[in-house]
Amino acid sequence: MKMLKYILIASIFTMTSLVGYSASEATTTPTATEQKGLTEEELYQKQQAELDKQMVEKVDEIRGRLKKFVREVRKVSPATADLLLKEYFGIKVIQYLISLFILGTVFSITKYVINFIFGRLLSLFEKTGKYSFATLFISKIRNPISVVAWVVAFYYMIAFLIKDPVAIAMLARLLGIIFWGSACWGAMIVSDSLFGSLEAKLRKKSSGATASLLAFINRVVKIAIIIIAILSALAHCGINVNTIIASLGIGGMALAFASQDTIANFFGSVSIILDRPFIVGDWIKTPSVEGNVEAIGFRSTRVRTFNKTVVTIPNSIMAKETIENFSKMPVRKVSQTLGFTYDSTPEQLDAVLPVFRERIGKIEGVSAKEGIVAEFVEFGASSLDVQIVYYTRQIDYAFFIATKRRVNLEIMRIAQENGLSFAFPSVSVYTEK
Repeated sequence: MKMLKYILIASIFTMTSLVGYSASEATTTPTATEQKGLTEEELYQKQQAELDKQMVEKVDEIRGRLKKFVREVRKVSPATADLLLKEYFGIKVIQYLISLFILGTVFSITKYVINFIFGRLLSLFEKTGKYSFATLFISKIRNPISVVAWVVAFYYMIAFLIKDPVAIAMLARLLGIIFWGSACWGAMIVSDSLFGSLEAKLRKKSSGATASLLAFINRVVKIAIIIIAILSALAHCGINVNTIIASLGIGGMALAFASQDTIANFFGSVSIILDRPFIVGDWIKTPSVEGNVEAIGFRSTRVRTFNKTVVTIPNSIMAKETIENFSKMPVRKVSQTLGFTYDSTPEQLDAVLPVFRERIGKIEGVSAKEGIVAEFVEFGASSLDVQIVYYTRQIDYAFFIATKRRVNLEIMRIAQENGLSFAFPSVSVYTEK
């Protein structure tokens, strides 16, 4: 029991010391005199050597705190201190005990505590039945957190178990690579969860084009995260990434010049998706094409014409054109002119116009609330012209043409009932004798 007591005290003392230790001490950089005569690569390697040296010094300080603790134990129980300082395979007993304590603690945290907390949170959010950011994030983030916890554990175990400065520096770099890899993994999970939840909501609202844009942005963000992770790993391996970044900048400029049209089309698609002048399925008319929008891509928009051909228009052009969207019409207008013969009397025309308005408004498919127009408007070359204007309730062509047919038949009945005759183009020839 006494031994267990000292082990517990040692663990608490050591972990408290490690947590309290500040890792943000000023770094030693080469002076201006030392920098003279050094190439950029040599200066970079010198800085890396300084960082490795600082890492070894931090490990030595952790061990110094452990030695201080053993001295405090010796004041209370010399026998216990002697036991803690016994070596097996070149490693003291207290180093074994602290390392085992760290392993057990991290194993318990990752196996039970993290799983319990995230399991409860996940079940709480899943009760809502919503495909949300929180649900996606919580279901995936526990693995990167567990990896980070093990990286921290192995870092402290290196401080307790390894003496060789070169091995310490190499293992510290390896753990740094794993740590930044886990951090980038977590960032990719955040990106997937955020854009995935937004994409799912948009697809439920039939906003497929916007959802596709979000999926593309998610891929771009993840590629950027992967590039950052690779550069970080190379930096931890002692490779100067400044030259790599510079070459990427030059290559990026060359790529941008070579793909101006592609970039213009992409931003055109972004403009179309955000401004939403039309969506997939809309009936549109531009100066160059008329038809139904079949697809909105990142490079072009495809329009199915009424002749069933497909016209592909680059988005950079589509974003600049004037677009008439017929699908946005709440109703569809019909305007036609009726020609009655010149033998029609004013009384006949005056009596028939209100009948046109009343009976056309009652026909199936006609939107009476938009108003019905029936007026005598013109003395034509061979007819008395009456203009009829009404609106159909739906805008699709089949409904429109069926409603127009019913109205035309009713107009014929009304004209027949009122003794009116439709005129047709004719020429009267008078012969003088």
